[in-house]
Amino acid sequence: VCNVMHGKVERLVENYPQLLSFYTDITEEPLIASRFLVYAGPTVLLILEGKEVYRSSRFIDLDELERKIVQLIEFLEL
Repeated sequence: VCNVMHGKVERLVENYPQLLSFYTDITEEPLIASRFLVYAGPTVLLILEGKEVYRSSRFIDLDELERKIVQLIEFLEL
């Protein structure tokens, strides 16, 4: 599931060059997982100015994620 979602999220993010994105395997990076309180995969976080503004785990709704990305970009452009 994680590998499939990773590819889908990666393709979605490519449409928004304003975003900085990164991927980590929480089993290989437990300090990052604990810092962001990620205990299940896949998990997607959107962080704006150091604050979490969106989180989705397990069954990620890509339409909802894209709506949130667009909202954040529009907010930043105001």
